Parts: sequence; structure tokens; C-alpha cells
Amino acid sequence: MADVRIVTDSTVDLPPELVARYGITVVPLKVLFEQDVYRDGVDLSLDDFYRRLVEQPSSTSQPSPAEFLDVYQPFSEQGDSIVSIHISAALSGTHQSAQLAKTMMLTADIELIDSKVTSVGLGLIVVAAARAAQEGWNKHEVIHFVNWLVDNVRVYFMVDTLDYLQRGGRIGRASAFLGTLLNIKPLLTLSDGLVTPHEKVRGRNKCLDRIAEITKEFSEQRGQLVYSTLHGNAPQLRQELEERLVGRLGYEPEYRTRAGAVIGTHTGPGVVGVAFHPVYNK
Repeated sequence: MADVRIVTDSTVDLPPELVARYGITVVPLKVLFEQDVYRDGVDLSLDDFYRRLVEQPSSTSQPSPAEFLDVYQPFSEQGDSIVSIHISAALSGTHQSAQLAKTMMLTADIELIDSKVTSVGLGLIVVAAARAAQEGWNKHEVIHFVNWLVDNVRVYFMVDTLDYLQRGGRIGRASAFLGTLLNIKPLLTLSDGLVTPHEKVRGRNKCLDRIAEITKEFSEQRGQLVYSTLHGNAPQLRQELEERLVGRLGYEPEYRTRAGAVIGTHTGPGVVGVAFHPVYNK
């Protein structure tokens, strides 16, 4: 029986040990500081990236179709099925590059899925899919599961400033929050693949409280959750958020991670957030 291979992109922001444990293949996007080009998660440490980001703006670019071909071809030649799950197509051209690569491989068994999220939300989807594949689920079962996850995963996050989202052109519907009063923290979500305002909250602590409350409310409606937490370069904020989440939910996150260089380019170092979905019953 053919293996099911899970492919994603570097906006998945997964800890390297999870990528290795579940055999996930990650295609890197690129981060640019003027003429310097780095592969996200490969060529530049996160500490170095965030130090440099404070001094100099960065930009990002998607992988080329050729880079996806380099990943897809060996799996296809082995007769494996590929489930390729990527950052929201509304936020990046990465999905389009993967689609172009697929059209060049007419006999390959490739299923492309737009996650409609990114970062920690994408990570939850990819880890769950890779674990299922490792447990022997067939391609159709994995695809059905991933589509269920896309419909059921939720992401809520706070940024210290909207400047990075605005600068990178990823502000989406959150532009409605521009020009808000001092100390108003925008609580953001991802909806229909776009960064979307959820509500305005006065102060960081109240915003962290509100994220935890929203998560708890979802749990009360849907049962136990699988969740993960994220920060850019603000570990104390992540810890404070997680204490609130564990206090309300009573259990630890699936994993903890940091926003990688591509996501950090668009959110800035002060991002902190959570992604979650209900437990899936096969």
C-alpha cells in the first residue's frame, strides 16, 4: 500500500522535533533583508531574525513551482500519495506555486489543500494529518480529516502593533483597527483565510484574558480541545497566555512554538496567540 506523505510550507512554524517525529516535509518560503535572502527556518535563526527585524524591515517571497517539484517527484516515483497542506491562498501565492507544480506532474497522486490559516493554526492541522498518516490511515481518510480540521480550527492572536501587517500588505479586514486609541489592543482572528478583526480590548492583560475566555467558550460548546500557543519574540506574554488557558481548560497545549521569520515579518515580534480545534472522532 502506498504511503501518505504530508507536505507543507515553512509558515507552519512547527518545532523541528515535531517535523522529524512525524516525517513532515517542509518547503521553505524566503525572507529578504534588502539584498540578503534567507530560507525561512533554514538559513537564519529566529533570535537573529528578530534582532535584525527591529533594525531593518524585511519582506517575504513564496517558493517557486520548481521547489515543489523537487519535493513531489521523489515521493511520486516511489508510488506514494501526497497530501500538501499550505498557508491560506488569500495570504500567499504558495498554494498557487504548489498547484503549478502539480500540473507538471499529471500522473502523480497529489491532493492540495488550502488550510485558510497559517502558523500555529496550520501547524495543528499538519501535525494531526501527519500523525494520522503515520498510524496507517489511507489517503481518503487523511484528506477527509484535513478538510474537517480546516473547517474546525480557530486562531486568535494579539499583535503589539498593526504596522507590520500594514507594511506587508497582509492587514486584510483588520485595517478597520488602524488609528485606534492608545493602549487599545487589536484581538485578531483568521476568517475566510484573511486577517480579520475580532474585537478591540483595552490593554495587554485584558486581551490575553479575552483570548483565554474565547477558547474556554468554544470548549464549552464543542468539548475538549487540541490547542497550541505561539509567540514571536515575547516569551513572557506566551507564558501569561498559557497560564490563563491552562487555568480555564485544565490541560496543557499540544505544543508550544514561535512565529517563524515569514510570519514574524508580517506580525512583528510582539505577536502572541492560540490555535485550537475540537477532538476528532473518526
